[in-house]
Amino acid sequence: MHGLLVLLRRLSWPYIVLLTAVNLYFYNYARIASLGHPDPQIEGDAKLKRQPRFGRYDLFANDIYIHHVYKSTIEAFNPHYAVTMGDIFSSQWVNTREYYKRIHRFKWISHQIDSNNSTIQGNHIYYFLAGNHDIGYGEETKKYHITRYLNNFGQLNHKWYFDFERVSNVHTDMPGIHKVAILNAMNLDATRNDEYRRQVWGFVRDLATERAKHSEIPFILFLHIPLNKPAGVCEPSPVTKLKDGFIAYQDYLSPATSAFLLHCLRPTIILNGHDHNGCLATHFVINTTHSQIHLGDSGRSLQSSDDLCTMTLEELDMHRSEIEVFAESTVSTSGSSNITTADHLWSTIEITARSTMGAYGGVTGIFDIRRDHALDRDKTFHLRDKREMSASAKGYQYQYREVALGHHIAIRVLLITDIVSAVIVPALLLLVK
Repeated sequence: MHGLLVLLRRLSWPYIVLLTAVNLYFYNYARIASLGHPDPQIEGDAKLKRQPRFGRYDLFANDIYIHHVYKSTIEAFNPHYAVTMGDIFSSQWVNTREYYKRIHRFKWISHQIDSNNSTIQGNHIYYFLAGNHDIGYGEETKKYHITRYLNNFGQLNHKWYFDFERVSNVHTDMPGIHKVAILNAMNLDATRNDEYRRQVWGFVRDLATERAKHSEIPFILFLHIPLNKPAGVCEPSPVTKLKDGFIAYQDYLSPATSAFLLHCLRPTIILNGHDHNGCLATHFVINTTHSQIHLGDSGRSLQSSDDLCTMTLEELDMHRSEIEVFAESTVSTSGSSNITTADHLWSTIEITARSTMGAYGGVTGIFDIRRDHALDRDKTFHLRDKREMSASAKGYQYQYREVALGHHIAIRVLLITDIVSAVIVPALLLLVK
C-alpha cells in the first residue's frame, strides 16, 4: 500500500505540470481578447443542509478548485476581459444573507479579491452575464432578482466598442475596432413581467438600428442561452417548458427570437453558456425566401430580413409560427468543419462554452482576435471536436480553445494522495519504529 501511495505521489505533480504545459502550448498568443468562465454555479447553505459534514468539505474544495481555474488562466493569459457566462450561483432563490455570503466567496473565487479582502489589481475588466440561476427564467423573474443582480454585477444589457489594437474601450470608428454587447437572454422570450422583456427588446432594437448602419464592423455578442438549433448539432435536443404561457425552462432561445438576432444583429461571433457540455456551431443566413409568407389577416408578408427587422414585439409574438417558417428557409445550422461562406449573405459562429464546474473539467474558454490584412474577406471556419475553433473574416483572425484544469475528482485524489504520502505515512512509520 505504501508503495502505491508513493507511486501516485510521484505521478501527481508531473500530471499537473504536464496538463498546464499542454494547455499553454496550444494557446501561446501574447494577447487574449477574452476569457469565458461558464456556469460556475457556486453552492452554499442548501448543500450544508443536505450534507452537513461532507458538504462543508465539498464547498471548501470547490471554492479552491474554481478559484484556481480563474486565477491560473487570468494570470497566464492576461486577457482584456474576464467574462463569467451566467449561472454564477446554483439557485436564484437564496435569501439575502446567503446571497451576499456567496458574493463574497465568489469575489475571492474569481480572483477579484485576495484572502485579506483586498482588491486585486489587473489590466483586465470583469463582465458578468445573467443566467437562469441568477435571475430566473421568464416565468419566475422577480424584481428583487433583478435589483440585487444590478447592484452587484452591473447592467443586464451592455454595449461598447473595443479597439484591441490600442487595448482600450472606445466610441469611434478606427482600425481594430469591434462592437461588443452583453444581452439579457433570460427575458427575450415569454416573460411574466412585461417590463423586463420590453427593456431587453428595446436594447435589441437599438442594436439592430446600429448594425443596419454599420454592419461592416465586426460584432461580438455575449448571452447566456444559446440560439435555437436542430437536434443533433449540439448535445441537448431543443426543449422548452411553459408555465401559464411563460418560459419555465429552455435549452435554446425560441426559433423566432433566434432568427431575429441572426437576421437583424448579424453577429460575427456569439459566445454563450447554459449547456454545460459545450458546443461549436455555424449559422448560415440568406436574406430572402423564394416565396412570400403571409402574416395572417394583417395584409403584410414576410420575405426578407428587412421585413423581419421592422416587426414590433407584438407582431413577433403574434406571428411566431410564420417566423419559424421564414427561419427554416433562410437559416441553416451546422457543426461541420472547414467551411467557406462566400455564397452566403451572412454567417455567424456560435461558441457555447463548456462549464467551469469540476465535473466538466474546470474549463475556461479562451477567445482571441488578431488582425491579418492578408486574410480573404470571405468568412472561413475550422471547427475541431467541438472544443476548438479558428475563423477568418474581413481581415481578422478569431480563435477559440478550451483550457481544462482536469476533472475535480482526479485532482482531489492526486492532492489527497500527495498529502497522505508526504505527511501521514511517514508519521505512521515513525510511530511504528
